Amino acid sequence: MKISYPDSSVEEEFKGKSRLLTVVIGLLLAALLLGLLNMQLLNKKHYEELAANNRLRFMEIRAPRGRIMDRNKVILADNRPSFSIVVIPEDITDIKSIAQHLAKLLGSDPREIEDKFNRAVSKPYEAAYIARDIPFEKMARVQMELINLPGISIESESERDYVYSDLLSHTIGYLGEISEKELKKPGNEVYRKGDLIGRSGVEAACENDLRGIKGQIAFEVDARGRKLRVVKEQASQKGKDIILTIDSRLQAKARDVLGNKAGAVVVMVPSTGEILAMASSPGYDPSIFLTPMTSDMWKEVVENPKHPLENRALRGQYAPGSIFKVLVSFAGLKEGVITPEQTVFCSGKFKIGNREFMCWKKTGHGNVNFLKGLGESCDVYFYTKGLELGIDRLSRYAIDMGFGRKTGIELNDTSGIIPSREWKMKRFHQGWLHGETVNASIGQGYVMVTPVQVAKVMSAVMNGGKVIQPHILASTPTKVEMLLNLQDSQLKIIKNALRYVVQGDRGTARVLQDPMFSIGGKTGTAQVSKVIRSRRSDESDIPYDKRDHAWFFGVSPVNAPEIVVVAVVEHGGHGGSVAAPMVGEVIKEYYFLKGYKSGQPL
Repeated sequence: MKISYPDSSVEEEFKGKSRLLTVVIGLLLAALLLGLLNMQLLNKKHYEELAANNRLRFMEIRAPRGRIMDRNKVILADNRPSFSIVVIPEDITDIKSIAQHLAKLLGSDPREIEDKFNRAVSKPYEAAYIARDIPFEKMARVQMELINLPGISIESESERDYVYSDLLSHTIGYLGEISEKELKKPGNEVYRKGDLIGRSGVEAACENDLRGIKGQIAFEVDARGRKLRVVKEQASQKGKDIILTIDSRLQAKARDVLGNKAGAVVVMVPSTGEILAMASSPGYDPSIFLTPMTSDMWKEVVENPKHPLENRALRGQYAPGSIFKVLVSFAGLKEGVITPEQTVFCSGKFKIGNREFMCWKKTGHGNVNFLKGLGESCDVYFYTKGLELGIDRLSRYAIDMGFGRKTGIELNDTSGIIPSREWKMKRFHQGWLHGETVNASIGQGYVMVTPVQVAKVMSAVMNGGKVIQPHILASTPTKVEMLLNLQDSQLKIIKNALRYVVQGDRGTARVLQDPMFSIGGKTGTAQVSKVIRSRRSDESDIPYDKRDHAWFFGVSPVNAPEIVVVAVVEHGGHGGSVAAPMVGEVIKEYYFLKGYKSGQPL
């Protein structure tokens, strides 16, 4: 039936509205089609991710770190099971309520947990740590309440385990949470907030090998963010194991001889550069850095007057005192300034212009040849020979052999100071003085060295001038930096003098005399402050921070050296009475570990 309109204008109005409605519907259909096109083709991946995020959650699986072992495969740093609490911020609907509930279960401050939630919301689908390495009892309480804690989950992980606590704390180093600043650095894309990273020692030097490769787990959640089932899991790959040149048994002896004294002991193989022990005292427990420290805990560490975090073996800078005379001897013999027969008269004083430089023996040593000069540590003998060498040659030999520059060891050490004319002009804008050469020739004045540098230089002397780079990783090959060949006859002269230090009637380390052991070495007593020295051997009437540093370098066997041992004791007093016995104990332990039997002479 045909509809008739009383007025043609009404008909036209109706048709116009129909056409408009048709256009609107067409536009809506077009928009819908464009939306579908955008979702299905142009931005398919984006919308797939959004859809998946409504249903799935993705979480990284931390890789167990590689183990750190000594040369005998004794495990020094391992991994142990642990439990951590993590949150996915997108699934938290009531931050304050969840924080209070979780804090009650963990025995924590709800404000701290709430603060962690708020810091994590910038990446809503990325898991963030709320508590790491929690005790089993707390884990069990949280586990029972997970149904009331949407967005919260418990992850079973591996935590670092430093098996011998402070035995090798400075060498192994410690881990700490990566910072926001570090996360932005190129090359750190593999890390996420809350990840642990090596902060010092081997943990830092071998971070790339130790950290391993992370895995990932995908699990389905319900509308409240509660975990339903695991959809997919990719296992992590454990980090590589690292083997050190260290012998943990010898390391224990080095730590024990230091006791509670501030100082360091370094044991090096002079023919290869292997470090067998490297102790720094006092030590610390590296595990304290695995979880966030309270301000009181941090204050206790950093305000300790003996600075336990300082690696004295690698970074402690000290005047070497008379140990430096061994290097002067090497340079003097090489340059023809020193010969075995030549003598110097020591009256107890050495005068340059109006200034007098004293020998440690106030009455003097009389006529001194090289054997007596080094064996009895006559200062006047080395004042004389140091001046004959001059600061230019003395500085050149010192730097060539390993002082005044980093040793090349895999860990972070420091350069120390070897003065020269150029150095002084640059530092103080002043010319060099003869009196400064005199001071440098006995290891005082501007000269500053580290224990590992002393081990390197003394090894170069004992092997006849082969400057070898120290190393602590078993995978590092022996590297000869330089050859400063000393004639066999000249090397024999030095070895005889070092033997005299221990075996001679007036040697400065007679305390080490033992018919069963072939030990040589050199004492050093480095002056710290110009105070009136005590006549008492322990200098107990002098304030601790004004006492001299005690040094001793030991070598054994003297004729065919197997090890070089260096000890320094801060404010320890005399090298012969304090540091020398420590070195002697370490050398004897070395032979016992090799199977030496009492009564069997070396």
